[in-house]
Amino acid sequence: MPLGDYLDLIDVVTLWCGPKDVVNLEANLKRAEASAPKCKKMLGCYVVDYRGKCGLPVELMKLQCETGLEWLRQGRIEGIIFLGNTTMDMGFESVEWARNWIEQIADTPL
Repeated sequence: MPLGDYLDLIDVVTLWCGPKDVVNLEANLKRAEASAPKCKKMLGCYVVDYRGKCGLPVELMKLQCETGLEWLRQGRIEGIIFLGNTTMDMGFESVEWARNWIEQIADTPL
């Protein structure tokens, strides 16, 4: 779709990839970078597979987080957003993994 005129009016775009598309993070960021070169970028991380009604598998949570951290270090994104709305205290392993990961990297220089 021709979005260039609209994207010129936006400061920040967030890249959200559903559970089936997390493995394509790099390709999706490259598309976002090409489509919106002037916009700052954020990585949106799901902690729950809403369609599957279950926690995101930990290996996908780890992939999102570690990829996001690398992109932060490279200056390709401005930050990471975790979408949890009302699911953060439902006992999902992906949420606990993310909390532990954030604690572990909290003092990591970017």
